[in-house]
Amino acid sequence: MLQLLQNKKVNNNFLNLNKELQSTKLDTQRQQLQRAIDHAENKIDELVYELYGLTEEEIGIVENG
Repeated sequence: MLQLLQNKKVNNNFLNLNKELQSTKLDTQRQQLQRAIDHAENKIDELVYELYGLTEEEIGIVENG
């Protein structure tokens, strides 16, 4: 259950950051938001890999196509 709540929190954060990025005009703010989005996206990837029990080799295949 804790994992599910964590996943939902990360996903909501990701969505909110993307909405904020769309409405932001200043380049410095856009850069900060993009870094936060990239971090949230990496966290989502990690949670998915953990959820499916992927090995390092499998993660490499997913990330490198």
